[in-house]
Amino acid sequence: MHSSNALPDLSGHRVAVPGGTGAVGEGIVRSYLAAGADVVVPTRTQERAEEFRHVLGDAATDRLHLVVHDYTTFSGAEQLAEEMERRLGGVDDVVAPIGGWWAGKRIWEIDESDWHSAFVGLATAHMAVLRAFLPRLNTRGAYTLIVGESASTPVPGSGLVSMEQAALLMMRQVLGAEVSADTELKEQQRVFALVLGPVRTRLAVSGDPDWVSSDQVGAVAVAASAAPSLSGRVIRLRSQAEVDEALALFHGTQPVGTGAVVAVSTMEPQNGQREDLVKLLSELAPRIRAEPGCLHYSVHRSRGDADGPLLVIQMFASVEAFTRHSSVVAAEIPRISALLAAPPAPPALFEPLFQSSTLTEGIGNGETTLSS
Repeated sequence: MHSSNALPDLSGHRVAVPGGTGAVGEGIVRSYLAAGADVVVPTRTQERAEEFRHVLGDAATDRLHLVVHDYTTFSGAEQLAEEMERRLGGVDDVVAPIGGWWAGKRIWEIDESDWHSAFVGLATAHMAVLRAFLPRLNTRGAYTLIVGESASTPVPGSGLVSMEQAALLMMRQVLGAEVSADTELKEQQRVFALVLGPVRTRLAVSGDPDWVSSDQVGAVAVAASAAPSLSGRVIRLRSQAEVDEALALFHGTQPVGTGAVVAVSTMEPQNGQREDLVKLLSELAPRIRAEPGCLHYSVHRSRGDADGPLLVIQMFASVEAFTRHSSVVAAEIPRISALLAAPPAPPALFEPLFQSSTLTEGIGNGETTLSS
């Protein structure tokens, strides 16, 4: 259950949540209602609308506006935006947990129906909503995409979803560049993406305490809406620690000088051990990237040098996240040291001079690169 005291006051905000009747969307809708906002949730049938109202229970106040409407086409989304303007007088924020899961076939086994339902259909719905609502957002309004971690982590058998989610992240990146270049929009629109790991919902109950809840996803979205001074960015919500870091950022409670940190280290392999060192670092890469707060991990060599030292670049959301990582990787130091010509030196740690425009964009795209 939400405590409205724990959320910023969004009284008077008008928020559209297409996809809000889903399991993750429910937590988002609850959060905005608890914060005092008017929330518009489209649904395809009156029966589904009444079912969702029942799921929300006491949270379904008179500020919940359930609209029977198909928003998944360009014309449908435009009509929904126009209707929201007529009913409420404008749009302040949009949160889009539009999506679904598709699995069971390898990419070369998909048919045309799979392609249209799992990629074209979902991508079209997102595009339709964005083009209808983004130009209508009021000053410093927030447009927030909800994306799964499959956008950057391939899941065998569900490639179409991963491809569509990755496309959404690129759409956010392009939007950021276009909004910045538009003199009319750059001081107005803020586009966020919340990248989710496993989420606890009414349909997916887990005993793992580190899973993020749908209510917490909603709390971060609300915090983004309530922080007009912060520009759009990508926020990863894969653990409780990352939720805490995101809320601290939006609530302005991060101490001065905190933020994403970059760790850079050089490893000189012993003669004949370079291939084994690369193999070990490659083995560790998925574990490191899965750690709470890890934004980037890559290993590089000097251009054209097949025998020289390796450069390891890591990026973490905070000093605290990097410290946790250091304690986890400590157990692997003996294995790494055995392959080096000299004991590994502590990595050089760099902090930002000013806040980056995103928590994840800064060094590459978050993919692990191993050059051997």
